Amino acid sequence: MSQKKYLTKQIMFFATLTPVLVTAVGILKPLILPKITSAIPLNQSPFLMALKFNLPPKGAPGKRRGASTRDYCSSKELIALMPGTNFGLTIAERPTFWFYVPYPETLGLEAEFSLTDKEGNEVYQQIVTLKNTPGIVKFTFPATESPLELEKFYTWRFSVICDPNNRLDDAFVNGAVERVPITSQLESKLQDNNYRKRIDIYAENGLWFDLLTTLAELCVANLPDTSIDEDWENLLQQVQLEKIADKPFVDCCNSEE
Repeated sequence: MSQKKYLTKQIMFFATLTPVLVTAVGILKPLILPKITSAIPLNQSPFLMALKFNLPPKGAPGKRRGASTRDYCSSKELIALMPGTNFGLTIAERPTFWFYVPYPETLGLEAEFSLTDKEGNEVYQQIVTLKNTPGIVKFTFPATESPLELEKFYTWRFSVICDPNNRLDDAFVNGAVERVPITSQLESKLQDNNYRKRIDIYAENGLWFDLLTTLAELCVANLPDTSIDEDWENLLQQVQLEKIADKPFVDCCNSEE
C-alpha cells in the first residue's frame, strides 16, 4: 500500500471516530456532573455542624448509674448526667449538677447531695425532699457557700434515701468536678450574648457543667429554636445517655432547712 493511500485511510478513520467520541462524552457528562454539583459543601454539612463536645483527657472514680436493693428503688436506675469518665470541668464558681430521678413522688423520698474536697473534708451537705418526680432534676451549689477553689479536685455524691433507717440501701451516683480558670480570650468570647455561640464555646473547651446547664435551661425556657432540643439530644447521645434525652425537667428539690 502506498504511503499516500495509508494516510488517507488514517484520516478517514479518525474522522469517523471523532463524532462517536463527542457523542459518548455528551452522554456521560450528565451522569457524572450531577454527583459533583449536588454535593453538600463541607462547611454546610449537617455532620460538621452538629454540636461536638470535646471530652477532657481526664477521669475520676465514681458511677453515674445507681440503684438500691430496696424493692421500690431497685426497679429503675438513678442517673447522673455526666460523661462516662465521671468527671467534668466548669468555670462556674458554684456549678449546677443534673440527675435523672426515676422514682415517683408518691414514695415520699428524700435525697442528699454532698461535696468533698481532695483531702476528704466535707465541703457541703444538704438533704432535700423529692417532688414532681420522675424527671430530670438539678442541684445548684448554693450562693451562701464559698465558691469552688480554682484547679481543685472535688468529689460529689447524690443519694436517694430509700430507707432512712439503713443508709446502705441508698441509690446513689457519684463523680468529680474541677473549676478551671477562665482565660482572657475565653472571657472575651463569652461576652457575646448569642447563646448559640456560648454553647459552641463551652463544648469546644470541654466545659461539661456549663454546657449542660446552659442547654438544660434553654430547653426549660421552651424557645422556638428547635436546634436547642437537637443539641440536647446530640450531647446526651455523645455520652451514651440518649435514653433519657426525652425525660421531662422537673422542679423537685426543696431544702429541709
